[in-house]
Amino acid sequence: MRKLNAEVNSLLGDRELQNDEYINPSDGLIYCSKCHTPRQLRLEYKGRTFTPYVMCSCQRAAFEQEEAERKQRDFLNTVSRLKASELQDKSLYDYNFTNDKGINPEIKYAHTYVDKWQEMNKMSVGLLLWGSVGTGKSFISGCIANALLEQGVPVLMTNFSKILNELTGLYSGDRNIFINSLNQYSLLIIDARESNFVINL
Repeated sequence: MRKLNAEVNSLLGDRELQNDEYINPSDGLIYCSKCHTPRQLRLEYKGRTFTPYVMCSCQRAAFEQEEAERKQRDFLNTVSRLKASELQDKSLYDYNFTNDKGINPEIKYAHTYVDKWQEMNKMSVGLLLWGSVGTGKSFISGCIANALLEQGVPVLMTNFSKILNELTGLYSGDRNIFINSLNQYSLLIIDARESNFVINL
């Protein structure tokens, strides 16, 4: 209880002056000696006066900067985790728009699909990429997957063989669970040799 009272008193204004603070003679409150904004407020409640401590401008800016950096770290960790779990072939990491050599002009549709992802997702629009081996279907699909993963969109890129192998070793009830688990992804990209399906779930 004594510790709690000390913490409450500290919040309400009972603490020692810090090295980077001073008392402003105009209002008697504590100010920051760096940004010269108050670190204390005066509040009246039921005839009593309280002077709780607040963040000055430079403390608030530092706090907001730290929060922004933390959120960015969390986001990058999320993207890294998504890529590790949802790009089943590690070679797909290099399939991104920055590595495009301009061999297949149809990649412009992949750019459009990613740029308009919110609209595509809302309307459940997918893509069908077809062509013979070596025409860049997997590369274009990988570009879409990586671009959306980097936005934090859950995407699974796999192939029919892996799905069938997974289903083969499961009992009927477990098969339904596996199939339903695919619903956790916003986009499912399936490589089917002659064609790639970009399925908006």
